[in-house]
Amino acid sequence: MAADESIDRGEATAAIQRRDVEFISDGVPCAAWLYTTPGASEPRPMVIMGHGLGAVREMRLAAFAERFAANGWSVLVFDYRHLGASGGEPRQLLDIGRQLADWHAAVAFARTLPEVDAERIALWGTSFGGGHVLQVGSRDPQVAAIVAQCPFTDGPASLISRLRTGPLSAVALMAVGILDTARSWLGSRPILMPMAGTSWMPAFVASSDAIAGASALLPPGTRLSRRSSALLKRLPSVRARLSKNIELTVDDDEHEPVTTVGRDSMWGVLSGPDNDFDAANALAARLVFRLPLYRPGRAMAHSSVPTLLCVCDNDAAAPAETTKRRARGLAHVRVETYPCDHFDIYLGTYFEDAVGDQIDFLTEQFADAAT
Repeated sequence: MAADESIDRGEATAAIQRRDVEFISDGVPCAAWLYTTPGASEPRPMVIMGHGLGAVREMRLAAFAERFAANGWSVLVFDYRHLGASGGEPRQLLDIGRQLADWHAAVAFARTLPEVDAERIALWGTSFGGGHVLQVGSRDPQVAAIVAQCPFTDGPASLISRLRTGPLSAVALMAVGILDTARSWLGSRPILMPMAGTSWMPAFVASSDAIAGASALLPPGTRLSRRSSALLKRLPSVRARLSKNIELTVDDDEHEPVTTVGRDSMWGVLSGPDNDFDAANALAARLVFRLPLYRPGRAMAHSSVPTLLCVCDNDAAAPAETTKRRARGLAHVRVETYPCDHFDIYLGTYFEDAVGDQIDFLTEQFADAAT
């Protein structure tokens, strides 16, 4: 039986087509991948996917999207404004309101596609995006289902967890956030701070496994910029945490390629194996004062959209107990738990378990929406 399922999945994957598309959010283009399976005689369900804190679509979203597309659904995977292949200046800015607007623009775009059944559109978000889909889904009752993976649901809970992992580095991040906020009033470019780092780094996500976990989401052959590579050579303990997927740049006379990030942050600017994408382990520090005020988990109590929460029990970035408490007693919310850390759910056995649960859930909800 397992062999037959593998063959079926392989045949379905071979038939999947992915093309580059874009939609407009507040006048700015958002880059996206559109997955379709040719030969559909009628409009199909769609899953719209967005990533987490400062992440781009190349960081393992294709693995999930391919599974959904192999199940016969269309899939739209997008980058938020200011990040990845999408437009928006300044680069590496994470504005919660703008990202929520990007989600609404993605849904509006999906509903214009002739191959999409507008009554069967699901939202899939992970990490910070997992919080966004709870918020967006609560405002759009036409959404058929929501999947929130390792979701950020409560700013105060995440702040307390961050203070526990590295109180001094958290205070340093806040201090830089004050300066960056003041500079934003003058129109100055953002001060960038690391998205993922060790407990002593002023990073938004700081833990012993944050660098290893985040870097493992990038495809093999991803290249780290010269400045960051040189810094890591002086920090062997940090370099040892970096995934084997990441290659350091040798210090030579070659000109450093220009990236969409716009500048070489010391915290890590990365280019895809074939220079096919750019990413950075860096975000504008001003975000630090918005995060504690964002509590998207509350939206579940004001929604009736069927929701699946895929919760990592050992999650320090998005504390599991707070998420489960928010879901308690809500009939439309289903909770699946996995004995892993925040980044583990994207890979290996936990990925297989999670994506299987998500396909089962979406299959059920799309069937219900069709009746």
